[in-house]
Amino acid sequence: MSQSKSIDSSWSKWHMRLHKRLKQNKSLLPNNSTLLLAVSGGQDSMALLKLIFDLKRLYKWQIEIWHGDHQWHAKSSEIKEELKLWCLSKQISFNSNKADKQEVANEEKARDWRYKTLIMKAKQLSLNNIHFPCTRILTGHTATDRAESVIMNLSRGTDLAGLTTLKEQRIIENDIYLARPLLIFNRNETLKICKEFNLPIWLDPSNENINLTRNKIRKEILPILNSIHRGADSRIASLANRL
Repeated sequence: MSQSKSIDSSWSKWHMRLHKRLKQNKSLLPNNSTLLLAVSGGQDSMALLKLIFDLKRLYKWQIEIWHGDHQWHAKSSEIKEELKLWCLSKQISFNSNKADKQEVANEEKARDWRYKTLIMKAKQLSLNNIHFPCTRILTGHTATDRAESVIMNLSRGTDLAGLTTLKEQRIIENDIYLARPLLIFNRNETLKICKEFNLPIWLDPSNENINLTRNKIRKEILPILNSIHRGADSRIASLANRL
């Protein structure tokens, strides 16, 4: 984990870019609502947390953090505890759940477990505070994640629907939406945000396992494409958005 200093600055070009996007799409993150952020502790989710936390004063949001402990590696509980302490030091409400290993036996099952647990938490938050209902679950997906998904879908065969992957917002149950406000940034930019604001980053060893399809694309394929044409990941993601 990198060392964290106090978050002093609450406005930057990164805040401005997200603020501009929220003005363009007013339904993405409604005013006067509770936002449930899925935070792993990695660079993308920490950048998301920083920007949303600083913008909450403008949009009158209530912020809740949720962390899922998949128990995929020996330090997963340690990461959860360190992230919890960091959030509490910033007076940010922290929630977490530990998965049964059978529930997260592969990538697909893990995703299903996360969304199922997040939906249950969002419902609970809405019941606890009817004046600030939780209708938005936020993830730290970036343009790079979208590019990875496009490449993955292309490689295994897809139609146009598969090329429009990772939408900025989609309904996942009744009035609960999954929102991805960081799709306007790529992973290089979320790393810059973390460095600029001295945010801690917790590295998940499972992200280095290239036997996992997405990791292989992230570690081996996208770097080659970006070396041939700089910013290839952002342009691939932009194509998915236009489609």
